Amino acid sequence: MTDGWPRGGRGAGPLLPGTADRAARRAEERASEREQRARDRLAGAEQRAESRAAQREAQSQERERARELRRAEEAQRIQARLDAPPANDEEALKIAKRRSSGARARSGEENKTQRDTRGYTTIQDPARIRTLAARGASVTGLAAAFGITVEQVEAALREEEA
Repeated sequence: MTDGWPRGGRGAGPLLPGTADRAARRAEERASEREQRARDRLAGAEQRAESRAAQREAQSQERERARELRRAEEAQRIQARLDAPPANDEEALKIAKRRSSGARARSGEENKTQRDTRGYTTIQDPARIRTLAARGASVTGLAAAFGITVEQVEAALREEEA
């Protein structure tokens, strides 16, 4: 069986003249080609990095411009609301309050929810009424809190004096 090379094998036989020089030259060429490919890869990587950095910078500037626009629009809206006459006292309170920030505020729902207090009962103890009045609660406030008339609150306060 033969391996297809003349004279019994690949390495058999004397080298032709100049073969060693050709092999050394070819090795040098391959080494220089490898170095050139490495330089090309490095230059490409540096170029991509610079390109990405320029893109990031441009995106950053664009985001900052958008932020400035939003701030200016918000300032204009606030100024317009402040300049406009309020429809009622509740509207004036909303304008005066600082804008809330949070998930609920961003959802657009009202922050203040009304509780159903129909089932709540307030114990109308004259001693409690007197204690709260001593702490500075007004007679009308006590009447509203306890769901009674101002005269009943005044009667409870007079009981103390008697």
